[in-house]
Amino acid sequence: MNMSDKVLLTGISGWIAKHTAIELLNLDFEVLGTVRNKSLIEQTKHTISKYAPIDKLSFVELDLLKDDGWDKAIKDCKYVMHIASPFPMKVSNDREKLLPVAVDGTLRVLDSSIKNNVEQIIVTSSIVAMFRKPNRSNPYTFGENDWTDENWIEGVSDYFLSKTRAERTAWEFMESKGLKNKLTTINPGGVFGDALDKKGGTSIEYVRQFLKGKFPAAPKFAVLISDVKDVAKSHVACIRNKKVGGRRLIVGKEVKKLVELSQIMAEAMPEYAKKVPKKELPNFMVKLISYIDSSAKTMIPDLGIMMQTDTTYAEDLLGLKFKGAKDCISENAKSVVKLGLV
Repeated sequence: MNMSDKVLLTGISGWIAKHTAIELLNLDFEVLGTVRNKSLIEQTKHTISKYAPIDKLSFVELDLLKDDGWDKAIKDCKYVMHIASPFPMKVSNDREKLLPVAVDGTLRVLDSSIKNNVEQIIVTSSIVAMFRKPNRSNPYTFGENDWTDENWIEGVSDYFLSKTRAERTAWEFMESKGLKNKLTTINPGGVFGDALDKKGGTSIEYVRQFLKGKFPAAPKFAVLISDVKDVAKSHVACIRNKKVGGRRLIVGKEVKKLVELSQIMAEAMPEYAKKVPKKELPNFMVKLISYIDSSAKTMIPDLGIMMQTDTTYAEDLLGLKFKGAKDCISENAKSVVKLGLV
């Protein structure tokens, strides 16, 4: 493997990014991971070392809001995976709050990648950039050509807006340079699976709260379930893959309601069966809760409506078969318990 098979991976301390680094290192790629703070390096390195060799892993401290250092870091890299993105548990009243890091950060990474003649850029987006619009049918179907409506103020909160705007900006920027085919986005749904360590993502927090008995009943909310290892493998399967240029790849297998996820957890961990919700919460209750706990706000526009999407096109392009919800959620619940998080 020569120097040219080096991958820059942004936000390597994040959950999806760590899984992606593990996949890359096990395939003998050289990985340069960016962190916004040096203090994140030791723990990240320690976690990754349990699952992959780390002799080809290095780190650099870079800020998505500052130009300094990006060109130097990207200079020797053939591939760039921009995974870093803010995903807070709480919803801010300021819809624009996450835009600087999400949008300016993405542009900074893309601009430097093009200046340094990177071969391929893979950006982690989300189905939240695709499915939120007013007046959807029930059930409703969305796919690769759909975009969340940024102007829907009530329905599109800070996180949804940041993912949508960042991805749109990425495509517009690459098109303006005539390099659309150098870019691929990976668009997972709710990401679940092996937590790896105690620094899990926001979706792990929901599993933890379910297992702790925090919810007496589950909101009537359904989402495409994506296994974190499938998401990581999808990033890696884009490398040198001529078919994925200019595509938005939806990663995930099945849409499940929260109450169904709860049943899967109860089956996987019978000792927690009493704690997890067995019933669905009336929509007005979720709205009431959202006044006290802003993390419930994100679900309100989708309460009671089922999404549908066909991801076989992404499986075909990537040469992968995505994991079903059952395996993914069971693995998530078991890893959360094993790590002592409940």
